[in-house]
Amino acid sequence: MNIPSSLELRDQIVEKATSLGASVAGIARVQSLKESPSHRIYPKIGMNLDVHWKDRKGDMESSEVAWPEDAVSAVVIGVAHNVHQPELDWWDGKGTPGNRILMGINRELSAWIEKTFDVKTYKIPYLIEKGGIFLKDAAVMAGLGCVGKNNMVITPQHGPRIRFRALLLNMEAEVSDPLEFYPCQDCWQPCRAACPVSAFANTVYSAAELDQSILPGTDGSYDRVTCNLKMGQDIEDAVKAMQAGDEEHQEIREWIDEFEEGVKRTSKTDNEPAYCVKYCRKCELSCPVGR
Repeated sequence: MNIPSSLELRDQIVEKATSLGASVAGIARVQSLKESPSHRIYPKIGMNLDVHWKDRKGDMESSEVAWPEDAVSAVVIGVAHNVHQPELDWWDGKGTPGNRILMGINRELSAWIEKTFDVKTYKIPYLIEKGGIFLKDAAVMAGLGCVGKNNMVITPQHGPRIRFRALLLNMEAEVSDPLEFYPCQDCWQPCRAACPVSAFANTVYSAAELDQSILPGTDGSYDRVTCNLKMGQDIEDAVKAMQAGDEEHQEIREWIDEFEEGVKRTSKTDNEPAYCVKYCRKCELSCPVGR
């Protein structure tokens, strides 16, 4: 077997990923990811979306990522979630259709890389507490976009209307070139104006207190607790829209809560009611980039 150069490995992986259905793909270095903004900030602020970081208890679980010891490179893939396919982002009790597409591409790409290059791969879960990584940082460092003032990754091709997954490799692949791209500079910020709960109204994070200048929402004004409350409202709206009794509504709400916590409990009955949660995407859909 001819061992490819790191540049050849990158180019072949990116080409294969797009042939499998990825809208974008790129490579980041694991060591650099470990020092990226989110990976540095989250051990300080924790993962509890119900409590502002200044109010978290000192004994709360840290948010350190468990990196495989031999992981060297990260392959980041993205699948566009355009406005004409809103169902890709609808949570149906088992995840979303868009995420299942991403997982399928990741699975096929992993098998192809291992067979073609004799490289060990790690398919990364979405949740940090289950072994995931911060995908926004990974996407930016893989040259796919930038984090905008809506606290989402904005790509030139699709704006923020895209979702990501990642693979880790135990072989070095050339890092994708970073983008000289920041469309928020002179933008009138329709994303922030569109937020129905004013999650960008106040400065929540301080560069001095957190000892870094790159903050959520780029300037520290993204309130994840307020945003999470809106997501909770979206869940309640989905459950109430079902034709079901109060007890059944409560059970469905528990399924959703446990899935969100990574437990992924499934129904014990064959007649599980159908429902979907249409989470708010107003900040994302109002962005003019990539339309």
